[in-house]
Amino acid sequence: VDVKIIPNAEAVFAHEVRDDWCAPAGVQMVLAAHGVGNVSDDFQREIAGRVREWESRSDSLNGRWGPAAMVLALEAYGVPGYEIHAWATRGDAVRDAAVHMARTGAPSILLAWRGAHTWIMTGYTADADPLVFADAVVTGIYVNDPWFPWVSSIWGPSDPPGTIQDDAEM
Repeated sequence: VDVKIIPNAEAVFAHEVRDDWCAPAGVQMVLAAHGVGNVSDDFQREIAGRVREWESRSDSLNGRWGPAAMVLALEAYGVPGYEIHAWATRGDAVRDAAVHMARTGAPSILLAWRGAHTWIMTGYTADADPLVFADAVVTGIYVNDPWFPWVSSIWGPSDPPGTIQDDAEM
């Protein structure tokens, strides 16, 4: 199974304007994918400037962009329905995201780099359809990483928008 919710991942890609703005860039990409936003730096600055409307210390240790703030930001811009899910394993997390993507036709937001970074999952590959087979294994995910084209001193280089990431790459 090879599913791309967003066939042209570059069309909705937004590079984070600041090195700590992966969440606003991720929200921006999801909004662009839903047709209610754009990928301009100005729009990202607008989203980032509104974080105080949604932030909470219970959601994020720095009191700014946590998962709940991202969901509330999407709702504020007219994209309701995103939910927060947490899983013990990456395999379970990407499988759940794939199921939700298959049901909704919408991208998923993933917290990567041990929860310190935001990725947008724009599609997936699997050994079977996860909507039909409960034991389907997601073998790769298509990612829009707002860090691209920068290189992390910890995690290495980011891949271009829409690159497939297998388990080893993740």
